[in-house]
Amino acid sequence: MRTLLATLLDHDPGLVEIIARRWDVDIAGLDKHDAAEKLTYTMLDTERAAHEWERLNETERGVLQTLLGSAGHKMTEAQFSRLFGEIRQMGPGRREREKPHLSPASTAEALYYRGLIATAFDQAKTGVQNFIYVPSDLAEVLPTHKTGFDLSAPEMIPEENSQPDQTRAATTTLVDDLTTLLAYLQIASVSTEKDEVRQQVSEALEQFWLGEANPARLALMISLVSGLGLVTNEGGHFKVVPTNARPWLEQSRPRQVRALAEVWRDTTLFNDLWHTPGIEPEDTGWRNDPLLPRQTILSFLEVVPDDDWWPLDELIEMVKTEEPDFQRPAGDYESWYIRDPKSGQYLQGFESWDQVDGAVLRFVLTGPMHWLGLVDLGDNGTLCRLTVYGRAFGGEGEWPDPAEEREHLGIQADGTLLAPRNMSRYERFQVARISEWVSAGDPFGYRLSAGGLRRASQQGIQVDAIQAFLRRTSGVTTFPVSVVQLLEQWQKAGHADVWMTRAVVLQASTPEAMRVILETPDLRRYLGVTLGPAAVMVRPGQENELADALRQHGILAEFES
Repeated sequence: MRTLLATLLDHDPGLVEIIARRWDVDIAGLDKHDAAEKLTYTMLDTERAAHEWERLNETERGVLQTLLGSAGHKMTEAQFSRLFGEIRQMGPGRREREKPHLSPASTAEALYYRGLIATAFDQAKTGVQNFIYVPSDLAEVLPTHKTGFDLSAPEMIPEENSQPDQTRAATTTLVDDLTTLLAYLQIASVSTEKDEVRQQVSEALEQFWLGEANPARLALMISLVSGLGLVTNEGGHFKVVPTNARPWLEQSRPRQVRALAEVWRDTTLFNDLWHTPGIEPEDTGWRNDPLLPRQTILSFLEVVPDDDWWPLDELIEMVKTEEPDFQRPAGDYESWYIRDPKSGQYLQGFESWDQVDGAVLRFVLTGPMHWLGLVDLGDNGTLCRLTVYGRAFGGEGEWPDPAEEREHLGIQADGTLLAPRNMSRYERFQVARISEWVSAGDPFGYRLSAGGLRRASQQGIQVDAIQAFLRRTSGVTTFPVSVVQLLEQWQKAGHADVWMTRAVVLQASTPEAMRVILETPDLRRYLGVTLGPAAVMVRPGQENELADALRQHGILAEFES
């Protein structure tokens, strides 16, 4: 922050005179600049600074020591005022009348009129804010060693026996699920409208995720594929960008994880606050910066053990103590409209910090950072541990990138394709484009079918290309005879050999009863092909109307499953 001289020159003459009297400096008759220089010379004298330090009481020294221990010897005014009281803003006239230096309203105000702290605007993470600070050169001469306060950076030491009883290890299933998502966006028409895409993708892919089917996790995945440029918006629908998607899909798993973690760290497409459990933000025009909670977590992770478990609550409490306004411009806790879903009450004021700001930090660690493979969780998320990826992401060591042994695609006689997890994600993406999806797991299950081959044809993928692809990815030159025949039949006819259709059949108890129905025009209109003397096909989608019409003619119809 600023030097003492610059600080004094910013003060009005009346305030400089109050500070000078406190330091027993005679500035009578001096102009503003000379008065500030003379007072600066005295205040920066080591012995005089030590003398003034001794005149402070324990509370005042504690407050000053806390400020000196903060980065840059400064703290936002909002945080400082919550902790140590307000410095009332007064002009020369009011100050002359009320004489606050003789009866300060707070410890902060007492230090202010001694010239030991000052206020100034400076750049913060959340924008320009007013700070309380100790002038930089004055901080160097104050005898901070005379107190028991430790200004060194805190370190979180894990308690003995802090090993969790239950653990939830981080995995890299997000890589696999993003591959599945990309394949779906390639073969389906998916709107980019936020609510529509989440509903459609959730319904279509819930059974095909390896990781948890969590709405926030899905929102994160959609944000990641967009942030990486793997998809684009084309006419209001997602379209995969092959020139970007293929390089990512072909990377090794560790590199894919790194790319995902880095884009999450830097993207504003995913807003952690709006997905935090236990709160309901209302979109009334206010905005938060989604980067700030992540930046805060990453900076505080420097104090956690590299390879041991640590209490999540302790880290959150540390942030609350040292940087509580990490996401609040000017320490504003009133203008965000966020409800408690249980009570329906708005969560405003600093007293709501644990429910809102603390909850966001908790979600960042137990949600995105866990899903990204960076943090292991223990005992229902009360304990955390950085993974090897998490330590590298925080700058502790190189990002691991061991050689990845790729497995081949398995092809079975019934046309089932088995795609192992450590198969190239690009190859599995291609398998998903030409087949029917069966199951998720290790391996993923797909099946060559008429529907899948028709979809491949619609994408311009010919049978010859499919055969070449299957040979290359399976590592075999000869397929099961049934698979060869299936592909040859499709290549020759462009359709299946036989069809299976779901239909509703109307059956009567006797041929005479069926004859009455067929001879009644109001009933015959709902019927199709006759299957026998007492059975007939019902036109698709007409079964409910037929049942109503039968009842109107006094005939009771029963549906059988």
